[in-house]
Amino acid sequence: MSGVSGSAVGLGGRARAMVAIHAAYTAATLLAVTFLSIFLWRAGHDLTLIALFTGLTTLTIPLAFVLNGVVFRRAGAGTSIRLGLAALGLTYLAVIGLGQSAVHWVLPLGLLRGLGEGWYWAGYHLATYDSTDESNRDRYFGAQAAVNWLLTALLPPVAGATIVAGSRWGGAYFGYQVVFGAAALVLAGAVVLAGRLECGQRPAFSLCEAVVVGRRNAPWRWVTWARLADGFSGSLSGLVLTVLTFLLLRNEQQVGTFNGLLGLIGVAISVGLAAFMRPRYRIPVALVGAAMLVLSTLVLPLYLSATALFAYGVLRAFGGPLHGNALAPIALQVIDRDPRARDRRYEYIVHQELCLGAGRVLSIGAFLLLAAPVDQLLLSRIAIVVCGAAPMVILAMFAQIRASVPAADTRALPAAA
Repeated sequence: MSGVSGSAVGLGGRARAMVAIHAAYTAATLLAVTFLSIFLWRAGHDLTLIALFTGLTTLTIPLAFVLNGVVFRRAGAGTSIRLGLAALGLTYLAVIGLGQSAVHWVLPLGLLRGLGEGWYWAGYHLATYDSTDESNRDRYFGAQAAVNWLLTALLPPVAGATIVAGSRWGGAYFGYQVVFGAAALVLAGAVVLAGRLECGQRPAFSLCEAVVVGRRNAPWRWVTWARLADGFSGSLSGLVLTVLTFLLLRNEQQVGTFNGLLGLIGVAISVGLAAFMRPRYRIPVALVGAAMLVLSTLVLPLYLSATALFAYGVLRAFGGPLHGNALAPIALQVIDRDPRARDRRYEYIVHQELCLGAGRVLSIGAFLLLAAPVDQLLLSRIAIVVCGAAPMVILAMFAQIRASVPAADTRALPAAA
């Protein structure tokens, strides 16, 4: 892998650039996506419309991965990242222009956002693989998570206060326009930064190879099952919890403050993981995190109150970094085992995204099927419980990987100059 010295002491220049670019992406997401579902809810008061928006985004993301491999065959990760960030910025600008009528344009907005997310993450995964190796991946993901959680502590409270204050100055949706505009501006800056990113070049993409990579690399089959569970859990919980939090806390400022408090916890956990995490600790740490995530999903549906929401959030703030940061490097470790990892790494990335997409579509589809006959608040509570089982499924799959791929196995290709 190129661009990495192999030293565990620090990160290379490209890895540091990716931390900064992803921080900008996260900042825009915290400003816009955190409140986009609430914006659509206030405009239409219908979770089904939000589910349709999320569902189309979910369907489009894997398509964008494939298009990136077929249409932009010789483009590097920087090109993909710039295209994705630009499409996301256009999405937020479109919401500003449409105002309340955006709720009637959820299909094209979901399509545009899906393309943006897909192109961005396709480039992100390529750049991450090429800019790290087994000696510094824990540090990379830990540093990235620490920055992201710090932004989580700072930005949602500011955005929530802006939305509430804006409703007094310029109407109910003026604050949303300011926040979405700020997100688009941050993404524009990230586009400029990504223009200097030179990595992620790849040979021609083969969709057939992407579908059958599990035959080449047996431990990857466990990644497949883990990503299916991950997609099922993450998409549905993200859809439900934003609106449910708003309904319990009653205004955007309190939603932002709540997310900010959880972000402070996440910063501390992620900094500790960046400093002390070692490959041999990944599965035990992930086990603790998964247990917290499962416990959190039992608290909120049983006691639907602000207190239960806070308990849920604290458990997620601890469990999320422990679970996610510990497991993130393992998929890359499995790719390293393939003798043709350098040539076929994008096929692994696409396969992983197809599995995530399948899990997301399954969860959103089930939600839409149940949305009509079931009270939507009850449906939200059921959905959270169902999502709670997924982290343990993910852990079981990665435990199988650990059994197949010892922590000491670092059969990666030699680093290029």
